[in-house]
Amino acid sequence: MTTGQEAFVHPTAVIDEGAELGSDVKVWHFCHVRSGAVLGDGVSLGRDVYVDDGVRIGRGSRVQNGVSVFAGLQVAPHCFIGPHAIFTNDQSPRAGKKSWTIVETRMETGSAIGAGAIIRCGITLGSFAMVGAGAIVTKTVPPFHLALGVPAECRQMVCACGETFLPIATTLAEVVRDCCKDHLQAEVYEAALAEVARLRERA
Repeated sequence: MTTGQEAFVHPTAVIDEGAELGSDVKVWHFCHVRSGAVLGDGVSLGRDVYVDDGVRIGRGSRVQNGVSVFAGLQVAPHCFIGPHAIFTNDQSPRAGKKSWTIVETRMETGSAIGAGAIIRCGITLGSFAMVGAGAIVTKTVPPFHLALGVPAECRQMVCACGETFLPIATTLAEVVRDCCKDHLQAEVYEAALAEVARLRERA
């Protein structure tokens, strides 16, 4: 295990040899971080979090209590995973199969998942997208969109700080607002602006 400056690991946590923890990482009670996992600077893992082999969690991200971050999940910087959210990484699970293929899921910069949501593997949560508590997400959520319900649908957009809900046809020029500057740390606010610029270039 390698740890950066001021990393905190609770005595009950298990950090396997070969895991990498950045500076100011916090790993709380009964977590298990496997060999090959990388936690970026400022990542926080709540109680009972499992981080699988080879998973990278981007700087400043927060994983709340009771979440299993399985192999194949890619977590960009400044993401939020609410308590007891559920991920999968196998689209056709069976006991006794001779082999299986990990199906990747992506959380892009600033995306957030509410408590108890279920995320089917093979999709992408776009930058600063938000998934409501208890939603079952079966398809990709575009950047700055809000996904709610069972199955989850996007009927609104959301600003970068998550405080303002917007009509579905809102332009990218309107998703980083005055409220975002007030509510977001400077680094996250700048990341939101950068994501908007990147998306507009691709459009």
